[in-house]
Amino acid sequence: MKSIRKRIVFLLAMLMVMSSSALAYTGPNLEAPRAGDVVIDGDLSEWDTAKHLRIDHEGQIIDQIEHWDGEADCAMELYAMWDEENLYIAMKIFDDTPLVYREGFPLDELDAIILFLSTDPEADPERTAYTATDWRIVQSADKYKDEFDFFNYIDRDMIADPMGWETQGEYGDEMVFEDYEGAIADMEGGIIWESRISLAELSNENIPALVPAAGVTVGFDCSILDVDLPCPGIHSLRMQCSAELEGRDRSPESYNVDENPSLWGTMTFVD
Repeated sequence: MKSIRKRIVFLLAMLMVMSSSALAYTGPNLEAPRAGDVVIDGDLSEWDTAKHLRIDHEGQIIDQIEHWDGEADCAMELYAMWDEENLYIAMKIFDDTPLVYREGFPLDELDAIILFLSTDPEADPERTAYTATDWRIVQSADKYKDEFDFFNYIDRDMIADPMGWETQGEYGDEMVFEDYEGAIADMEGGIIWESRISLAELSNENIPALVPAAGVTVGFDCSILDVDLPCPGIHSLRMQCSAELEGRDRSPESYNVDENPSLWGTMTFVD
């Protein structure tokens, strides 16, 4: 009887270990090469586009699956580069009605990109709650004539102790980052969006800035949001890079990267 009990206890312990390890940055890894002479102009000729993540299939939809009409309606290829002070993010966004924006709407109910980033390489990859070094950054843009206005929203409401860096920019029309560059160019079937974020912006006297180096890996993920009409009550279709879901019964709770960083993927800085 004792032997059977020991086996049961052992099996339960193994199951707990397996289940916890299954929640450790479960998504794909994006390799980010060191940046050379990057010009933020919507031209990706200086980028290594062989290293990328794609959002392009039904299993990555975590909300509003009924509104997806295939890759031409909403899909994305994402690239990253780095230097010691900046993170560079570029995207090819496939969308037949890109950059739908309406003043005063929450940014995550319009066409937008959500970036998830840990600025602590030593963070526990199994943590199931955000810490002060976990960032949810919503980026959007609006075109007036030939000029683009860029907006961002830094969501910190899910962090128990944000350590002085509070939520900013939820309702758009605000550039929270002081040191940011963005450029958007047309391409067939959508747009190219190129940007630079100063890593010092994701820090304060309590939160150290991330200093990238070759071989360092951090938590990272991304979402694309797509809405075709900026109407009250219509929420965006949402696709998540790290999601691999089945069936059509979807809700944000079915893949809760907004509150659980262990569901993210990763980014590795390389030379």
